[in-house]
Amino acid sequence: MQLLTKMGLVILLSSMSSLFVQGQDLNLKWDYGKTYDGKDDLGLQLTLLNKSDNTLKLNDYALWFSSMYPINEGNFGAYTIHNRNGNLYSIDFHNQSVAPQDSLLISYQSPYPIAHTSLIPNGFYLQHHKDHKDVIEIGDPTITPLKLSKAEQQQFLSALYEKNAARSGDANQLILPTPMSIKEGRGTLTLSGSVGYYIDVAFNFEMNMFQEFAAQLGQLSFTEAQQNAAKVRVLFDKTLGEEEYKLSISSTGVEIKAGKPSGAFYAIQSVKSLMTADQLNSIGNVNLPYLEVHDKPRYEYRGLMIDIARNFKDKKVILKYLDLMAMYKINKLHLHFIDDEGWRLEIPTLPELTDIGSVRSPYFQDGQSLQPAYGSGTAVTNGHYLSKADFQEILKYAAARYITVIPEIETPGHARAAIKAMEARYNRLMAQGKQKEAEEFLLYEAEDKSVYSSAQYWNDNVMNPALPSVYRFLDVVITEIQQMYTEAGLQLETISLGGDEVPSGSWEDSPKIKELMVKEGFTSVYEVWPYYIARIQEICAAKGLQMAGWEEIGMVNKGNGMVVNEELAHKNMLLDVWNNVIGGGQEDLAYKLANAGYKTVFASCANYYLDMVWDKDFREPGLKWASITDLYQSFALLPESFFSNMKYTEAGSKLEDSYIAGKVRLTEKGKSNLVGLKAALWQETVLTADRMDYMLLPRLYALAERAWRPAHAWENDFKFDKKAFDKTYTAFINKVGKQELPKLQQLAGGFQYRLPSVGVKQQGDKLLANVEYPGFVIHYTTDGSEPNSNSLVFPKEGIKLRKGNKVKLATVSTDHRVGRVSEYINE
Repeated sequence: MQLLTKMGLVILLSSMSSLFVQGQDLNLKWDYGKTYDGKDDLGLQLTLLNKSDNTLKLNDYALWFSSMYPINEGNFGAYTIHNRNGNLYSIDFHNQSVAPQDSLLISYQSPYPIAHTSLIPNGFYLQHHKDHKDVIEIGDPTITPLKLSKAEQQQFLSALYEKNAARSGDANQLILPTPMSIKEGRGTLTLSGSVGYYIDVAFNFEMNMFQEFAAQLGQLSFTEAQQNAAKVRVLFDKTLGEEEYKLSISSTGVEIKAGKPSGAFYAIQSVKSLMTADQLNSIGNVNLPYLEVHDKPRYEYRGLMIDIARNFKDKKVILKYLDLMAMYKINKLHLHFIDDEGWRLEIPTLPELTDIGSVRSPYFQDGQSLQPAYGSGTAVTNGHYLSKADFQEILKYAAARYITVIPEIETPGHARAAIKAMEARYNRLMAQGKQKEAEEFLLYEAEDKSVYSSAQYWNDNVMNPALPSVYRFLDVVITEIQQMYTEAGLQLETISLGGDEVPSGSWEDSPKIKELMVKEGFTSVYEVWPYYIARIQEICAAKGLQMAGWEEIGMVNKGNGMVVNEELAHKNMLLDVWNNVIGGGQEDLAYKLANAGYKTVFASCANYYLDMVWDKDFREPGLKWASITDLYQSFALLPESFFSNMKYTEAGSKLEDSYIAGKVRLTEKGKSNLVGLKAALWQETVLTADRMDYMLLPRLYALAERAWRPAHAWENDFKFDKKAFDKTYTAFINKVGKQELPKLQQLAGGFQYRLPSVGVKQQGDKLLANVEYPGFVIHYTTDGSEPNSNSLVFPKEGIKLRKGNKVKLATVSTDHRVGRVSEYINE
């Protein structure tokens, strides 16, 4: 007899089984090895605790889990560690038992140091070797963080204090993002009670945004009035272009001029930016400074990429972020629908893409789901995709806010979810004797013996460009997505087909590829890549679409690594260029591609990959392969003069001037091809919507500011002014911390944004403290307890230290959330 259950319920097994415990009786602890130094000895350990009164016999079970970083495989005497593809691992035990109330120590090694909490293995479960339905959830381990010495901790907190102090000041920014031209006047317009408004007939059918804005200001009563009598006037000016507007605030009221509805919309966002959180929450009169604004964006493309493939985020989350993007004039939402770990958009013609490709489960061995990833463990992720109706609702919601949704179908690499879904379709139809139908959309070649390992350690995630079925598949998927736009009353203009990180070794031992090479006269497997890019670009062009993709679609390997492919530069392609890791050798890649003639969006991983960790504190979530990225690092990107302030960033300061001088600069031709900026949130470590808020905010404000406001005069390799830069940063963080972050508590149900950390410095017998960005109160304790909103408020002048004091400090938001705790011990 056998009963399958979730965690905490009794598992009843046949008399042949050797495991007699309950799920809640098993716990795991994760810790560093006894001699771990983060450099040479990378020993780590797991401790499996048996809290039951029965002996735990593990012979018939494997312990499965996910690990962001690779783990050394092999036979280690009492157990064997296997990589089961991607980031999924299992441990087989050799005659191992754990006595009641006892534990089993599992030692292992990773080739890379575990510096942050997101790198800890997760999603543990036990699974029977033969009966895969026999699964016991354990979950995530208890984590023992790496302990810093008192001196190390004080050094870190003191350095943070000095960094915070250097970035503080009284400068302030009126509007975020900063307008092209702004002239402040003397005086304040006060709106209260009944407010008359007038909207030119040119905008009658597209002024829902004004009605929503007016509804938000519940303390005011808006009534329609004649133009001369209205306090708020929206006027048509045919001389103003797309997204351009003029805004005047004076004693006569608020006057907006625009030539297009988008311009009027952005003018309203600027008015909202002038207001306090209380005013937008219908508290008190609306007081607006006198000013004159003439505004239009620096870049037409101001984007945010959200990866919903790795860890799904539903329609509600996406709609919420569309509201946020609109408020800060970010106008392109790039949705990363597909990756190795999930397909997240319904394609009715190919239901397996979501029936199989959106589902992760521990029962994946039956071919009806994908394997667990990123800690999903025993969870069966049914329904983790956007239905056609969901997607069309998103499209309409975005369009109403002047946001274009750009879908991405990642190919030919990062395609495992699609490959496995179409493999399941193939197997189903072959079982029915329908070979022709089965092969119609097959994406892999069974006889391909090529050996490779992708960036996420997959060995089976690349489509085969020699198969006609690959192009039929893409044609169908693109056609259905295009129809979704049409049915929503919109037009799909750009679609991304990915193109990044095809691993070395792909296609090298494929019979079909060898046939293709003979047919096309190729002398190297590297020539398959531009062949594939040309083929899929033709599919897009035939449908009237611009093909976008990651930088590799504009590159080619001629035997010594990827370089710019000049031969495709004339094609109508849009490149998202991310690879500029400082010190990695490709810092100038975006410039090389733009100079060559490719329309380029700068998605700088060194500044705008917002899944990167904030700083070196172990508790901070995220990865760090591209950068350690706090708000200052995000703000530091000067898109057309990337090298001008590099030596002032943490990573850039380590580079020789000669190294920086040797990099390619942007030409005038290149400037005309640099069409925009994009921030990206990859979600391998972002498991929840709250964590998504934490990773994006406040860093997303830096993208909004840099993509909209015009270039400063000192954004130049030869004219860079560090003092002027720091002053603009001070004004920016004052605006963000004091005015913009508080508004998020009323927007779209609220956002769980990151609270600033506290820097601490001892000066004589006093302890001083400050924050990374202003607008937040520091609370503290001296009795070892955790600070909260009821704890003492830290005074500006500091506190007197006594011997033995253990001071814990943290910022606390108005909704009582507590930021990262800083601890200072005075022994």
